[in-house]
Amino acid sequence: MLSWLSDFIDSVAPSATVRRQHPLHRFSLATVGVVFVLFSTVIIAYDMIFPAQQSTSSLRVGSFIEQDIRAPFNITYPSEVLTEQNRQTAAERLAPIYAPPDPATTRQQVTLLQQILDFIDNIRRDPFGTPEQKMLDLQAITALRLEMEVITGILALDETTWRAVGGEAINILERVMREPIREGEVSAVAEQLPLQVATRFDQRTINVIVALVKDVLRPNRFVNVEASNNARQEVMNAVQPESRNFAQGQIVVARDTRLDAVGYEALERLGLLAVTDRRAQNILRAFLTSVFSVVLIGLYLTRFSDPAYMRTRFLAVLTIIFLLYLLSARLFAGSDPPYYIYPASGLALLLVAITKPEIAVIGTLIQGLMIGSIANNSLEITTLVIGGGMMGALLLRRTERLNSYFVMGVVVAITNISIAALFNLEQINNGAASTLTILFLYAVINGVLSAMVALVGLYVLTFTLNLPTSLKLVELSQPSQPLLQRFLQEAPGTYQHSLQVANLCEQAANAVGANAQLIRVAALYHDIGKMLNPAFFVENQVDALNPHDALNDPYRSASIIIGHVTEGERLAKQYRLPVRVRDFILEHHGTTKVGYFYTWAVTQAGDTESVDADQFTYPGPKPQSRETAIIMLADSCESTVRARKPANKQEISDIVDVIFEQRMRDGQLAEANLTLRDLDMTRDIFIEMLQAVFHPRINYPSATTAGRVQIEKELPRDSVLLTSTTATSSKTKTMELPFVVDDSVERRSEIEMSDPPPVYATRKQPSEIRPLVTLDDDDAPLQEVPPLRRTQRLNHVEDDNLPDKNNDKPAH
Repeated sequence: MLSWLSDFIDSVAPSATVRRQHPLHRFSLATVGVVFVLFSTVIIAYDMIFPAQQSTSSLRVGSFIEQDIRAPFNITYPSEVLTEQNRQTAAERLAPIYAPPDPATTRQQVTLLQQILDFIDNIRRDPFGTPEQKMLDLQAITALRLEMEVITGILALDETTWRAVGGEAINILERVMREPIREGEVSAVAEQLPLQVATRFDQRTINVIVALVKDVLRPNRFVNVEASNNARQEVMNAVQPESRNFAQGQIVVARDTRLDAVGYEALERLGLLAVTDRRAQNILRAFLTSVFSVVLIGLYLTRFSDPAYMRTRFLAVLTIIFLLYLLSARLFAGSDPPYYIYPASGLALLLVAITKPEIAVIGTLIQGLMIGSIANNSLEITTLVIGGGMMGALLLRRTERLNSYFVMGVVVAITNISIAALFNLEQINNGAASTLTILFLYAVINGVLSAMVALVGLYVLTFTLNLPTSLKLVELSQPSQPLLQRFLQEAPGTYQHSLQVANLCEQAANAVGANAQLIRVAALYHDIGKMLNPAFFVENQVDALNPHDALNDPYRSASIIIGHVTEGERLAKQYRLPVRVRDFILEHHGTTKVGYFYTWAVTQAGDTESVDADQFTYPGPKPQSRETAIIMLADSCESTVRARKPANKQEISDIVDVIFEQRMRDGQLAEANLTLRDLDMTRDIFIEMLQAVFHPRINYPSATTAGRVQIEKELPRDSVLLTSTTATSSKTKTMELPFVVDDSVERRSEIEMSDPPPVYATRKQPSEIRPLVTLDDDDAPLQEVPPLRRTQRLNHVEDDNLPDKNNDKPAH
């Protein structure tokens, strides 16, 4: 069970080894894309697919509500209905604007009254009219509504009194209509007419005067329609929009009530009145958003493909992480204010830590697009999510440092504050500065939460999925790691070699923009397979004892040498090293041959066709990434330079050039995505660093002759001859090996063999050693070093290696 779980976790981790991909890789990627589209569509359009309550699409204003209707999420919106009601109320409260009194109206009515009096006077004077006829004529006056009592009184007045009545009526009308009389005020003025009549008249005469005046009384001050409308419009415009807000679960419309316009608007804003066609449109919009996102991601991965992150299961893990983040955003949709406190930028920081900034950037863009769709297509929320996430993804560099995440939290907070100010500055003018301050506070909390979420997610993913994150790599690089401790104790020479390779790789990776932290850690572990047979590798051999000489079998020797790759991968799996690190163990030799033993086998067989070259070839694969290609070159250069002991920088440069050319000629770098510029920079760094490590050293004297020190040059390890003789032939055959590096003997300049072996090893004399390159005067090593004058203290040191004291005197 544990083995199955370990294998499954390994299959999830990123790896650049394409040979491990499933044959149905493209089909699997398509499956991941379809799952992403389906789940993201459901999350975005969740409210449309799964309404929070019974269908309300048939409700209309005036409908009877049988059960409480509650808000499915928090919402704040400007109510157009309430705002319009407030505007109408304000307009109704505004008094109409009247024009000044119109004098023409007064003159017109006075003239009318004079004409009426003249008509009545003619009736009164008619000598042929009977009383009944005169009464009928007075009733025929349309401008007046005279009662019978008033008519009788008019006809009964004598001529003097009648003239006094007519004059008084004219005077009262003129006096009353000099004052402004508005529409609706005529009745009130008419009621005051008896008080306007002179006191000399009796009550019957007063009634006649009032009857004559009140019917011709008219308003003389009218409403200025244009000015009133303008004033009403200004008042309505001054009314501020009224907002309504509902918390999730709050009752919007109570049961046993009639649905009014305000409640209907609230249900519409909450999306609870969406008819079937509108729901279908919203679901289709969510689906198209998801499809567009998948297409965009697919094009990006195709254009900027990285084999390390193209494993189907790893992409499935990234999809799950993204969907969980999107689901949490949907659950957070009820926050107030929406998303300002939601740590959306945490996803970008997490993706940078477990993948690379490019993937974090595309993930942030897609996240912003989808969360903006969830937030009712809000441009503000989309900008908020993308702005903070992009800043975090582009500026987070040292992912292994915890303080880097909190610095990014501050950056995200500042970005969110800027976006909040960009979209909400008008609130200062509206007197809502406190609201903007709260948004700023939420933005700061957002940044802190984003950093914390990224750290927690990074920790969980690192140790549950065994991903090569910065935290994991820092842990693996500690010398106290059990595997490194065992490596140091069982194969100290290989361990030192790995340290040197790690230094070379780290500097080269920094120069070409590769993952320096990953390649350094991988370099420490790339040769751990040599721990199982350390003595068969030259860097661990002491006293020039080579077990391959006693083994005397090129096939078995090659198997042991090649086995350090496969056994190293098995050992790394046993110690739970991340898959990405194990790729370096498999790829750092690519598909090269163990050249020395292959040549030996060919020599024994007498012909190339009789030797199975596959038995002398590393299983590979070839380096699939820039990092594994760099470690292949660094491993070969370091071991070769250490074996040949070059005397100057030119010799180091020649060795490095030959190795680079050979690896390119063999096609080992064909799948590594290294450019020629990358190779040039890597070559220069290797030469500089190897020059610093393997610079010429002075050999201290072991004997003196006549005051001169004879310096004995150390015999290079690569000057080993393998010779063999037979009883039937004394002829010796000499073979020049190609310039290759083997883990068993590292370097042979010449091999002198006769058929058939046994083989034994001898060394050339110093006079027989051929230099690798011709040395210029400036590059030539020191010839002789004069002996240092001994101090009195050194003269008394007992050491078997020191020359005789009589010879310690300096030469004069």
